[in-house]
Amino acid sequence: MMVMIATALVAAVLYGAGAAVEQRQAAAAPESTAGRPRLLLLLVRQPLWLLGMFAQIGGFAAHAVALRSGSLATVQMLVAAELVVAVVIVRFWSGRPLRAGSWAAALLVVAAIAAFLMVTTSDHPHAASHPNYVVAAALGAAATGSAALVAAVAGLRASGRNRAVLLAVAAGLADACSAVVTLGFSHVAGHGAVALFTSWTVYALIVCGIGNVLLTQTAYQTGQPMITLPIIASITPVASVAIGVGLLGETPRAGAAGGIAAGFAVLVAALALAYLARSAPHGERAHADDEPGVEDKTAAHDELPVLAGAAPLGR
Repeated sequence: MMVMIATALVAAVLYGAGAAVEQRQAAAAPESTAGRPRLLLLLVRQPLWLLGMFAQIGGFAAHAVALRSGSLATVQMLVAAELVVAVVIVRFWSGRPLRAGSWAAALLVVAAIAAFLMVTTSDHPHAASHPNYVVAAALGAAATGSAALVAAVAGLRASGRNRAVLLAVAAGLADACSAVVTLGFSHVAGHGAVALFTSWTVYALIVCGIGNVLLTQTAYQTGQPMITLPIIASITPVASVAIGVGLLGETPRAGAAGGIAAGFAVLVAALALAYLARSAPHGERAHADDEPGVEDKTAAHDELPVLAGAAPLGR
């Protein structure tokens, strides 16, 4: 239990720091590269982006250990705290302190996670004990991966706020897909090299990893971190809980009552995360939401130089 909690929180810190740093660079990339491998080729030349990626890799390592020590649903709820880290860093870069309401939302996230742990960390079977674990994990990965692809296609065809929302949904679903595959990989890895390289999880992890990075950076590229960060952080745990309970056989210890309590905790955490992100630096958007007649596209353009903190990447 302690290993799972500690490593999941380490993953949250590293993921959050990496997300803030990566967004800072991705927002400066030209829109013509959205959803294309060329976006990653541009970003990989940026030292700051590489630093963020190294933080993400460290978070992945801690995440894998946590998934091997605990259930998918519980680990993903803990890792959702990455948004708190990301928002604080973005706030720091913006030069404006967090409001009292933002701190209250952050504490509510912690309380919701604690409540979720109380009703889900005992008496439920581990995912690996599921009789059809391999099939269930593959179905979960296929479902979230397909949904991510649909949202990504719709997002690339949209503009303004809708584009940011849809691409963030795609990135969040891709994160959940990667989590399911990582869960399978972490268990196969303990059975030796032969079992590892003959398992579908190794190859699925590579595909999911590349797709996940591309979708996440495309979402960050919209230059609206206070839309994309909370949606990604909220969609990922909710989708993971649905897969864990619906397909992998993870059940709350208190039966139906525990399931309702866990669902309520997920809802509270998601709402608090959304409030936390929306209350974070709106000053860079020139308060476009408060001025009638100002479109989101203009606001996002005004936000970009401050939040990106980097010169536009080459076309």
